[in-house]
Amino acid sequence: MTVQEAAPLASWFWPIVGSSQSEKKDSKASSEDDDRWERERAFDIADSLENGLAREIVTEFMHPLRRASKLWKFHVVRSEDKLQYRLFSDDGDFLMYAKTNIEAKQVSFFLYNPREKDDKLFNSEKPAFSMTWNKDKTEWRIVQERCENCQFAPKHLTCACHGKQQVAWIRHHRKPVGDGIFNCMDVQVPGLYADGSRVVWCPLLGRGDLSAPLDDSYEAQKLITKQPTWNEEVESLVLDFKGRHILSSAKNFQLALSQKPEHVLCQYGKIGPSTFSLDFKYPLSVIQAFGISLTTLFWT
Repeated sequence: MTVQEAAPLASWFWPIVGSSQSEKKDSKASSEDDDRWERERAFDIADSLENGLAREIVTEFMHPLRRASKLWKFHVVRSEDKLQYRLFSDDGDFLMYAKTNIEAKQVSFFLYNPREKDDKLFNSEKPAFSMTWNKDKTEWRIVQERCENCQFAPKHLTCACHGKQQVAWIRHHRKPVGDGIFNCMDVQVPGLYADGSRVVWCPLLGRGDLSAPLDDSYEAQKLITKQPTWNEEVESLVLDFKGRHILSSAKNFQLALSQKPEHVLCQYGKIGPSTFSLDFKYPLSVIQAFGISLTTLFWT
């Protein structure tokens, strides 16, 4: 994905469409509805491709950003009701839209912006990714709705009934620092092989739960929150967000690999009433960084 030059996204050529719905897998009517939806969507995609609008290659949002010494800069715009979020490059190019459903304990991620004039490819029932949280709002899990490993398999042979392809697992906890309380998180994401290819965390490949303790195989990576320091002068916890002017917020955080805790890989900070900077780099992908940032939804 060519985010390194903050240029508009390239054309999207392969129509990876729809998502399996396990609760309807045995329903012939549902299967026919899905097939009909995909046929109709294929025509919409073909029409949008001619206009350079289609954005169907979900894996582009799964690939780590290109290696760089500095963090690539993005920003997130939050809606007035604090339930909708849009991710943009720092130059203003739209990348992804997320909508929160509090009752369902779920955030749905879409590759299309429903605000665009030509929004016929946006379908609120067909997210590309989804993120759920537990009752205590302490554990969050991101999955890809259409698994890369079994996307071309018959629907009854996919991993949709086994938890789907996992993208990230996040656990929150709180810690006292000085006179303040520090919101922190541990993050586990699929790792990378020596050749740079990604580990596909599909349960049908024998992968366990991404939340399980990590072993020495490096098939998963752990990120931890960089701890802020207590500043007596301003009587607040502070972090150094290099290159950004950050406003005070309980949602601000920085992440680093557990084996390199001082080397920041991702930082999220408030820069306006409804705008947050989101800067990150290799080995994180767009969906991982965006999803992780939205787990701060309930941080106060």
